Amino acid sequence: MMMVLKRKQLVVAVLAVLVGVAGYLNISRERTVSTEEDVETGGDYLGQAQLVESDSVADYFSQARIDREAGRSKSIETFNSLISNEDADPETRETAQQGVLALAQNTETETAIENLIRAKGFADAVCYINNGSANVVVKADSIDSSAAAAISEIVTEQSGIPAEKIKIVELN
Repeated sequence: MMMVLKRKQLVVAVLAVLVGVAGYLNISRERTVSTEEDVETGGDYLGQAQLVESDSVADYFSQARIDREAGRSKSIETFNSLISNEDADPETRETAQQGVLALAQNTETETAIENLIRAKGFADAVCYINNGSANVVVKADSIDSSAAAAISEIVTEQSGIPAEKIKIVELN
């Protein structure tokens, strides 16, 4: 009995790690680490963030959505393999089904948040929801406190995530 319980716990832990890794990979796209090669390209730096050309910004949002979807697809594929595995116990299958539903809900919520942010007048936005927190990258020359509050309010209303768990990054 203990072996079955440990196996279930291991499967759940592996699923959680896979979802976390996918989220981390998506979030890490918004961070640029400065290297000597980057400095040679002529980018202006503020700490580790690189100021990029506007064409690159448009590409960022498109690529971020593609990368987010690819990560989600891999996670769903993993969940679906567990769901369809006849050797998996019912609890593992249920956990995998809940994982698929959570990813679907996050996708819907992220899309709603992005659309509402654009409706507020921002050129573009991409949102990542993972483990009870949200990261929002917004295309804007600058974000003042009232704009940040409006974005935070949208995220909280749509996702239920508290303001202290929301990170807003401007990209111009």
